[in-house]
Amino acid sequence: MGIQKVFAKKIIMAKPIKPKTTFILVRCNMKLLAILLLNLSLLSYAPILQAQTIVGWLEDITLIINDKKITLPAKIDSGADHSSLHAKEIIYYKKDEQTWIKFTTDKEFVIETLFYKETQIKTKKAGVQLRPVVLLEVCIAGIKRKIEVNLVNRSHFSKPLLIGRSALDGVLIDPTKTHLIQNTDCER
Repeated sequence: MGIQKVFAKKIIMAKPIKPKTTFILVRCNMKLLAILLLNLSLLSYAPILQAQTIVGWLEDITLIINDKKITLPAKIDSGADHSSLHAKEIIYYKKDEQTWIKFTTDKEFVIETLFYKETQIKTKKAGVQLRPVVLLEVCIAGIKRKIEVNLVNRSHFSKPLLIGRSALDGVLIDPTKTHLIQNTDCER
């Protein structure tokens, strides 16, 4: 009997819900619904994120020139539009009525390839520089891709190769980590 009386008192003592209170409850439920829908939509992107390659901000990248390969330390920089490679002793020459370029890069590795174009690069210190650009085949996290690389003397930088965002399609950068790529050879 005592339990029934307490239960009965609570029901009797309950106040009717005011219109203002109803509005607050509906508003809270709408926020919860919006959060739930947002979380569900983010979950649909999870397989896409898992399928992408994650690299650190410093990696070893392999350049493939004809049948030769060289692996160089590189800075992965999403703040840079384009990729740059250390080059010295740059020489233009004609071969089969096409312009070729020959240069020496890190580890005294000599590269000869077709000249692609010249581009203007904005720098902090020198303003706008005109630089030669070549197409190079690189291996980033086991994936072979052809990228545009401008040539410049990078001897004052700690890394001879800078990989800019135009070469990073399908790659996520973890700015807190380095050397996440285990295999520098290309299989694909």
